Amino acid sequence: MPYSQSAPVGRPKSMEKRNQILTSASQLFLQDGFTNTTMDNVAKQSGVSKQTVYSHFANKDDLFAAVITDKCHEYQLDNIAHLNIDTSCLSNFEAILQNLAIQFVALLHDPIVCSMYQAIISESKTQPHVAQLFYQTGPLQTLRQVQQCILANYSDMSKRDAFEYATDFFNLLKGEYHTKSIMGLYEPMSEKDQITFAKQRCHKFLKILPARV
Repeated sequence: MPYSQSAPVGRPKSMEKRNQILTSASQLFLQDGFTNTTMDNVAKQSGVSKQTVYSHFANKDDLFAAVITDKCHEYQLDNIAHLNIDTSCLSNFEAILQNLAIQFVALLHDPIVCSMYQAIISESKTQPHVAQLFYQTGPLQTLRQVQQCILANYSDMSKRDAFEYATDFFNLLKGEYHTKSIMGLYEPMSEKDQITFAKQRCHKFLKILPARV
């Protein structure tokens, strides 16, 4: 699994162990659920000591958040603010949104992500804080990325309006596929169709945005 922003700076061997822990934790969270996954089990499946797990992650919540963060990083959904692009130009603004749209649609087609949504929903009644942690670490962070991108191009827009437009953007991208996937009704698109769909939805979103003065 790729490097995460939350990863500590250390030796390559330390990072290798961290990645082992994240991979094992991801598997266990999906297989056993958040409640039944323990730091002991993660250590055992990772082939490291419990002390090593805690040297990277303070607790199970921290570990779960890192799993979500790394998945977002894998699809480049956490670095929009760091792109070296002049967003004052509409063409560049559109290019950023289009690239983000393609990555997000690909993320929704990731089998692990589909399973994670299902697992979160199944545990949300007994473990509401897990659903909140998932939302704050994944969806909310990505929403804020797009919110900031919109504000950079519409300086007179309020933060609240920009956030609502960001929500519209992702709702357009989720479409019918996301609704079906979280119910186990998988009808995945080919990679080519995913890109076409993302571009079409991005174009539709740009028409929703107000005219810039």
